[in-house]
Amino acid sequence: MRGEIIIIKRKENFILFLSLIIASVVIYFVQEIIFHRTEETLYLILQDLAFLPVEVALVTFVLDKLLNRMEQQQKVKKINVIISTFFTEAGQSIMIAMSAFNHHSTDIYNIIEKYERKEINSNYSKKLIKSLEYNMYADPEGLDKIAVILADKKSFMIGLLENSNLMEHDSFTDMLWAVFHVADELQNRENLKSLSENDVNHLSADLLRAYSALVQEWIGYMFYLNDEYPYLYKTAKNKMNESHCL
Repeated sequence: MRGEIIIIKRKENFILFLSLIIASVVIYFVQEIIFHRTEETLYLILQDLAFLPVEVALVTFVLDKLLNRMEQQQKVKKINVIISTFFTEAGQSIMIAMSAFNHHSTDIYNIIEKYERKEINSNYSKKLIKSLEYNMYADPEGLDKIAVILADKKSFMIGLLENSNLMEHDSFTDMLWAVFHVADELQNRENLKSLSENDVNHLSADLLRAYSALVQEWIGYMFYLNDEYPYLYKTAKNKMNESHCL
């Protein structure tokens, strides 16, 4: 079926190309019949052909680059909308729940404040984000709560993964998969309050991977809000600050 569609499109393109060539020949022929200026017509044809490489160069290297840039900007905008939707609907509550298992004072707030005051740019902030330290411990007493939250948000996150625009954002997709993994691990255990030491260590590693990825994406999201939507930025920052997970 797909092969047949490609053949039909090629046939249609060939017909269009042939029609344009025939139309051009007919116009030149009519021009010659009316004005009888064969040499001048040939001169104009050669002049048009001489400029054709310049037109091709302009279309290929300038217009094409401009269109690609505009298309890329549209993709980035769509991705930012998806990320914003994720954190508004699910990400912030998941991040707050996971932060309860982090027993190290992670200075996320300081990075955001420095960016807000324009003391650092996004490139330097990436180094600071990578230098953040975590001490995740999957305390069995608190796993039931996060398991409920993840189960409640799971279908929403699956819907996000079906969005083709996320193919342009590998780190966000990886973060979603890390969160999914934690959800699956918790769901597959019957009694979260009586886990073995190996299970606790395994879940602690899973939480670390998911939480650190969430932090990275959330900080990038906050930078985006600060630049584009200052009011939403303040609202999101205040919510996280009030939760004491910063």
